[in-house]
Amino acid sequence: MINVYLIGAGPGDPGLLTQKGRRHLETADIIIYDRLVNPTLLYLAKKDAEFLYCGKLPRHHIMRQDQINAAIVANAAQGKKVVRLKGGDPAIFGRVGEEMKAIRDAGLTYQVIPGITSSSAAAIYAGIPLTHRDHNGHVTFATGHQKNNALTEIDMTTLAQGGTLAFYMGIENLPRICEKITKQPELAKLPVAIIEWGTLGRQKVLTGTIATIESELAQTTMANPAMIIIGNVVKERSDTSWFEQTPLFGKRYLLASETGITFDQICDYTELGAHVYALRIQDARFDDITTRVLSEQQWDGVILHDGTPARIFQEELLRLGINETFHIFQNDPAHVILEG
Repeated sequence: MINVYLIGAGPGDPGLLTQKGRRHLETADIIIYDRLVNPTLLYLAKKDAEFLYCGKLPRHHIMRQDQINAAIVANAAQGKKVVRLKGGDPAIFGRVGEEMKAIRDAGLTYQVIPGITSSSAAAIYAGIPLTHRDHNGHVTFATGHQKNNALTEIDMTTLAQGGTLAFYMGIENLPRICEKITKQPELAKLPVAIIEWGTLGRQKVLTGTIATIESELAQTTMANPAMIIIGNVVKERSDTSWFEQTPLFGKRYLLASETGITFDQICDYTELGAHVYALRIQDARFDDITTRVLSEQQWDGVILHDGTPARIFQEELLRLGINETFHIFQNDPAHVILEG
């Protein structure tokens, strides 16, 4: 019997979760999840599954890594099926090695279910293939920070040899990254793309060169989570990517229904480019998630499904202590588009 499943949630778009990951999410007794996990994936959980949030913000961790390890082991030791849900791929800058060791040391068993890593997904959703035979023959994945906030020492000569660098969570260290690259003056004109919230309808993309990107970034509000892609492959991006041309791209909708929104209904919106959050009415497990999501983000309005009256939605907000007014759409934008 496997005690723990360490699952990659993918880069944000809920439709990018693997089939194997979905199968084990649906049968987990407890799901321990990160901040970068799209909360709509929790819709796949069974009705009596528990949720444990261990979200990590820059310089502020809800739970330290040793506490996360302890929570995984303690719940698995009680005979629960534990899913540790991690953004992207857990084996790429996801500390999965530390969690594997903690599980092994406790005499428990586990499986790792890879996910789509953020660099390849965010890049292609921005219209940038990480590899292209006209531009590069190799790609380097690098973290923009390490323990004690020390920048990874990357051999920048790979760029001069036609490579591509993909930095995870590197915005705070962008000045040091650019400084290190410009020690080779011939690289100052290399194109750069910064992709914030890649694969979601709230995705933003900024392009420039090593010489200009810092000043251009300073004129925006972009922040982590973001990928930094450096190399000539960035030239493949047009003004807008295929994803940014989807009919609902950039729209942010709350979905609500007395009977519950299905995961497939959520994906109907995200495949059209919308950024959505679905309210689980009267499901206390989602109370903290809903409060956090509604307070941290701006929304274009709420779409009521299945004939749910606006009163039910307003009562749910009141129960949660959310004092905010939302525009209620009379016509479901996704339905109008899907029905042509």
